[in-house]
Amino acid sequence: VRSVSDGSSLSEALNNYPNVFLNLYVSLVKAGEDTGDLEKSYSQLIKYLKWVDEMQSKIKKATRYPTILLVVVILTIVVMMGYVVPQIVGFIKNLGQDLPFYTTALMATSEFFQEYWWAVLATPFILFAVYKVIRKNSEGFAYQMDSLFLRMPIAGPLIRKVSIARYAQTFGALFSSGIDVINCLKSAQRTVSNLALVEALETVQARVQAGAPLSQAFNSSGEFPSMVVRMIKI
Repeated sequence: VRSVSDGSSLSEALNNYPNVFLNLYVSLVKAGEDTGDLEKSYSQLIKYLKWVDEMQSKIKKATRYPTILLVVVILTIVVMMGYVVPQIVGFIKNLGQDLPFYTTALMATSEFFQEYWWAVLATPFILFAVYKVIRKNSEGFAYQMDSLFLRMPIAGPLIRKVSIARYAQTFGALFSSGIDVINCLKSAQRTVSNLALVEALETVQARVQAGAPLSQAFNSSGEFPSMVVRMIKI
């Protein structure tokens, strides 16, 4: 309020607080100032925020069951290796018979788990920390991993759909507020974190700047489903 009272535009005042007002919010307000229709810009922003809230709710619901299943599987393995198998190992050894390879391997795994349970439990966290460090310091590694994530079964299509949906919704909100296509492409691209998709979107932007139709640019990138391309063409 103080900045606006001192003569700054509303978008400039909002831009002074990037931790509170995202670039998308500022762009929508700036578009409303340029077109003289702030009400329309705010309406688009409200629709976008409601959509984001609904999308986050759907993502949580979609990932809830796999998360619970993973926890149950881990707890089952811990109980089996730490309690159940050790209870029957002594009985099996007293049989005095040659044991099959799989039984021997199971017993060895159980003994290893009892001896180094702390290492087994700590390994996933250590690997995750190492992954984050390598990803932060190697753009090539980050790109390869993001490309791999997109091609994973089940998770890959979900990541792609969520990213494209967020991008499309952002682009639509910006374009409806009167922002030109090129700036819509630039601003909407910031909502995508997967580097493989970011590269594809940079290709789209370059082709559109060179004069190619928007639908043709998306189609040539090879990262967007045919339905998305058809909807843009329409």
